[in-house]
Amino acid sequence: MERKALQIRNNLKNTEYLFIGLIVLVVIAIIIMMSVYIPAVSGVLSEHADNEVRTALTANSLNIQAYFNGKTESLKGFANRFMAIDLSNKEAVQKACIDVAGATGFRHIGFTEPNGITISSYGESENTSHRAFIKEGLAGRTTHYANVNCDFDDALSDMYTVPVRNPKGEIIGTLTGDCTPFAFSEVDLMEVDGDYTCFYIFDQNGDVVYCDPNNDEGISLGSNIVSMIDDRTVANDVSYFLNSTIDDTVKRIKIGGKQYITAFSSFTDSDWTIAAIVPESTVYAGLAPIISFTVVLILLMTILLLGAIILVTIKISEIKNDIESAIIDGMKVFYTDSITGHDTPARFRENYAVAMKDTATKHAMISLDVDGFKAINDLFGYDGGNEVIKKMSDSIKRNIGKNDFFTRKSGDLFYIFADFSDKNELIALADRIISDLEYQVNEVKLEISVGIYVIDDPHIKSRVAADRSDMARETLKNDKQSGYAFFDASMLEKLRRQKRIEDIMEDSLALREFIVYLQPKYALGDSNEVVGAEALVRWRHDGRLIPPGDFIPVFEKNGFVRKIDYYMFEEVCKLQKKYLSMGYKPKVISVNMSRVHINQPGFVSDLAGICDKYGIETKYLEIEITESAAYENPVKLYEIFREIKSYGFHVSIDDFGTGYSSLNMLKDLPVDVLKIDRSFLTENADEHENASLIIGCVVSLAASLRIHTICEGIETKEQAILLTKLGCNMAQGFFFARPMPVADYEELAYGIKAS
Repeated sequence: MERKALQIRNNLKNTEYLFIGLIVLVVIAIIIMMSVYIPAVSGVLSEHADNEVRTALTANSLNIQAYFNGKTESLKGFANRFMAIDLSNKEAVQKACIDVAGATGFRHIGFTEPNGITISSYGESENTSHRAFIKEGLAGRTTHYANVNCDFDDALSDMYTVPVRNPKGEIIGTLTGDCTPFAFSEVDLMEVDGDYTCFYIFDQNGDVVYCDPNNDEGISLGSNIVSMIDDRTVANDVSYFLNSTIDDTVKRIKIGGKQYITAFSSFTDSDWTIAAIVPESTVYAGLAPIISFTVVLILLMTILLLGAIILVTIKISEIKNDIESAIIDGMKVFYTDSITGHDTPARFRENYAVAMKDTATKHAMISLDVDGFKAINDLFGYDGGNEVIKKMSDSIKRNIGKNDFFTRKSGDLFYIFADFSDKNELIALADRIISDLEYQVNEVKLEISVGIYVIDDPHIKSRVAADRSDMARETLKNDKQSGYAFFDASMLEKLRRQKRIEDIMEDSLALREFIVYLQPKYALGDSNEVVGAEALVRWRHDGRLIPPGDFIPVFEKNGFVRKIDYYMFEEVCKLQKKYLSMGYKPKVISVNMSRVHINQPGFVSDLAGICDKYGIETKYLEIEITESAAYENPVKLYEIFREIKSYGFHVSIDDFGTGYSSLNMLKDLPVDVLKIDRSFLTENADEHENASLIIGCVVSLAASLRIHTICEGIETKEQAILLTKLGCNMAQGFFFARPMPVADYEELAYGIKAS
């Protein structure tokens, strides 16, 4: 590409002098044309430009008002339903709201009683009497408010409100629907020279109510058109237009020194005004065909220019061919995956848009990847891993239908767009691909997860369809075998639960709803005494404990786990300070730290600073990090471990033995404790001997490196006896003690009775 670009530059340089001569002749022609032609037709062009903008605005004003009226009429059509409902029955009112929301397409539907209490399809009630649209609805007016925050989820919304009356005509409440703010893209617009971003809706003050965020004129929500206009006299005229009943008035305005053609049209039942604000140059550019007859004026110049034009045309043709070749090469790079040789995501999205136009055929989005693919890279190296990815893509290509297509998103993640008539065809496709991949890659056992989303919305974006197939695929991640799963609505409900958790997590942290539980650690041997504990987070919200499995994955995904880790660490420091002040020597408490901290600058120094804040020596705390974090970024983890030790903390590796490089990394990591994963413990007699050998080897190796060992998940006396015989130092699990509140731990470990 670089050589071809250099060649193009050289060709352009060689023709530079020819272009200079041509430019001189063109300038002469332009001067003649300007002196003869432009004065005569400027008036015609101006009138034509005004009419074009005015025509587009008129058509679009009607379409947009019809859109808003449709929303309002939709609500009005369902208002009578509430006349037949016992309004004192909140559940009946809420169900009616849910039904109306489902029938109308509004995000939420709310029924507001005369006292201002709103019952919502969202599942909550709020006092909304302070809301202007509620007040107007209760006063008998139909309203439409733009860009307001929803009372129930605080999302930016458009609010439509209609009064609800009983058979006597008395107002018994209001019906309010909210939806995402109106976007011009939702309405078929008559464009002005291919541009639909030039339309805006203003209120009487000139503030923007709606606009396309992609417009190039610097006008956005919060902008005021009157204040933006350079000329105050013109600005006053525009202000008058916005406060009067006008129909398709055209005005020339200047903003920031740039000239615009602007047309205004008032809404019939609103104080709003729709406007088209189009750069004058854009409109005139679209009128270029009007001046085509100027060829007559340059006939006399043709003979003089002919020779130069022929030479330039030849050169341009050569350059055009070079550019075309470069474009072809560039498009090949853009649309062809460098590893697989098949389509890139860009081509996939284009094919998706075309395929979705076929509404007579059933479509599905399929997500596919290999669980633990990093192990393949570790085994074969990155070149070998890329070869496996190439085999995966070739296998997919062989097994999909002739109208199907696919792409590699990243790493080993593939998406397939498939047509089908019966879901069994999709199952068969998944089985074929899995079998073929397992046959093609027989050096290791592949665990292939396939998520399938049957597309039920012809307008759904490819990204959303891919996300839903990913949701289905993620449900298979812990199966440890190849398989497929279909997307269903319960997965969306899981997302909603995660959203509810995210909505309350910050407030819950501020309210100290997260509490410390401690699981004791016991010394193995004759004493079996409590030698420390592991701090575990629990969340008590609305009087119940939320299981950690419901919120920890969410916090790790959105990064909130960092705040929780720091919070837990500080709470443990407070406990250790308490024990010191009571005259006890604190037993070491380990605190789990998420892998997200590894790349956070100052992570360890922050922990040391918390210890300093409470006057706690770092030796009373142990930092616990999972082995999987070591595999993801071993070099960075080595640095973190050394820094932890330099501050005097104890450091332990959790889930040891579940990764791929466990033994290899021990020689480099400054570790105090290995926590042997519970997966090595078994009740199966056939596996008991092998488990004993593995644990014994790990314990022996750790002892030779002066590393203590602890085994988690001890549930039976036999397991405890076995670990003692093998030389394991410590253990924890339900056989000894479950995670417990701080008061119970204090009585167990120190004999401190709760007051």
